[in-house]
Amino acid sequence: MRTSVTSSFCVAVFALLGSSHAASSNPAICPVEPGATVSDACASYADLDNLNTRLNPALHDLVSQTDFFSYYRLNLYNKKCPFWSDDEGLCGNIACAVTTLENEEDIPKIWRAEELSRLEGPKAHHPGKKEQRELERPLQGGLGENVGESCVVEYDDECDERDYCVPEDESASAKGDYVSLLDNPERFTGYSGEGAHQIWEAIYRENCFSKPSSNAQSLGAGGLVPPFAGFSGMQGQAAQDLKSVMKEHGRQQASQEGKFEDNMEFDDECLEKRVFYRVISGMHASISTHLCHDYLNQSTGKWGPNLQCYKQRLHNHPERISNLYFNYALMARAAGKLKDYVQDYTFCTGDPKQDKRTKDMALKVANTIPAGPEIFDESVMFRENPLGDTGISLKEDFRNRFRNVSRIMDCVGCDKCRLWGKLQTAGYGTALKILFEFNNDQPAPALKRIELVAFFNTLDKVSNAIKALANFQRMLAEEKGIPAPEVVAEKKQEQLLLQEITDEDELDDDDAWEQPKPKRKPLTEWEKAKAEIYLVWQVTKYVLKSWMEIPQTIFIILITELSRLWQRWLGLEITPRAWEFRLPTIDEL
Repeated sequence: MRTSVTSSFCVAVFALLGSSHAASSNPAICPVEPGATVSDACASYADLDNLNTRLNPALHDLVSQTDFFSYYRLNLYNKKCPFWSDDEGLCGNIACAVTTLENEEDIPKIWRAEELSRLEGPKAHHPGKKEQRELERPLQGGLGENVGESCVVEYDDECDERDYCVPEDESASAKGDYVSLLDNPERFTGYSGEGAHQIWEAIYRENCFSKPSSNAQSLGAGGLVPPFAGFSGMQGQAAQDLKSVMKEHGRQQASQEGKFEDNMEFDDECLEKRVFYRVISGMHASISTHLCHDYLNQSTGKWGPNLQCYKQRLHNHPERISNLYFNYALMARAAGKLKDYVQDYTFCTGDPKQDKRTKDMALKVANTIPAGPEIFDESVMFRENPLGDTGISLKEDFRNRFRNVSRIMDCVGCDKCRLWGKLQTAGYGTALKILFEFNNDQPAPALKRIELVAFFNTLDKVSNAIKALANFQRMLAEEKGIPAPEVVAEKKQEQLLLQEITDEDELDDDDAWEQPKPKRKPLTEWEKAKAEIYLVWQVTKYVLKSWMEIPQTIFIILITELSRLWQRWLGLEITPRAWEFRLPTIDEL
């Protein structure tokens, strides 16, 4: 009775509903197809989720349980915005404040000012640029034969030609603050408004790999001159330049009032330019995910995930989630490529045991990631193209624009947002440096301590964002009354594990430990009927709810197809469909 009635009922109703279902996932819960390959990367969303399941615990331990990776030094308060006056963009909310380390006793000994001041004593002096190039012994043994000089000396605060961001100055005389990253978590601060919009406007504008008009200012040799001088005075004539591109890539996340200076001529997008945009958009998506997942409930005063924030900022914009996964692939590839460098790196905390523990934990992270280009292949970028931009010039343009993004972070009016913005920009810049400058045919560039700290903390942020997405999807499934795929998979694994344990117990030769298993009583006809009625009722509710969601599904499909038509008209890469019309298979019924 149970099989026949249920099967007939399900076949009848799901045949009607089949035309509106996605191919293999419910778009109402998961806005991207798990089995699909992340565009411009080499792995699927499911592959990256599986990698993150293994990587996240080791990464969390590295950045939260080691002194080396839990402190960061930066010039947080003494750098002025080089592009516009930021007096009106300051955040007065207490959540924007950063707790700095005023007591040197809280800082690892080797990083204290008294240790750095050794360079000013009679036995050693701060090395010049020529001496700094000798990475292993810049002080020529001035501190003693057994002292790791690379632990004390950092480069001066100027860009190496292979840097993708403006470095922080860690010298003893520099104006900087040490902060504990654990005491200043990235979370919702309430920083918004015109100041926040202006920041993202400027950042996304750096995606314009464009030929300047005759009256436009160009970048200097080192990329020091901003390409949007006069930005604040011409915002009224803004929207036309990037309007078409912003519509397609979801750039409305940068600003709801897109105001740009109309003085550039946009070129056709290539892989490198597309990657630049995706890195910026993925960073924006990661930040949005953290803000939504660690949101202050003003009614209860507690921090926690905000599902409505997730829906508004991410769920309804699959391209942002795609860019977040792309960033994860890019960062993970850089971490895997860093394995040999970490093996030879000297971690300087003043405690040899802790240094070894730190190195072991960093190697554990690097060894978890495939060493080859299984998830991201950077070798396809910056190749020589006789019909277009040369690889060298395109890489230089790419590098200079990302340096400008790092400078824009000094314009952020919220202290905590500026801290994490500067750190994550440095982290992505370090990842790009590892991917594109660590080649086998030339010596690898030296990485500063702050670059390593920024890189692994940024990777941890992206990893946590991927993990948070899964949590939001479970919350969304609970809201809609639909079992999330991850929950179903976990239950199946638990059942298999219990079955294995049961099988092992049944093979136990010691009869004294065996317990008699109670026999299950057969169901009465009434119990069978109640169970059948309950099942039919659950299916009926699901069917009715699905029918009610059809208008929403049709609307999403319509918007998606209009977006694809817009992409085709602009000549941009067309986003693959995440849905299809089809009848359900027998197995699905």
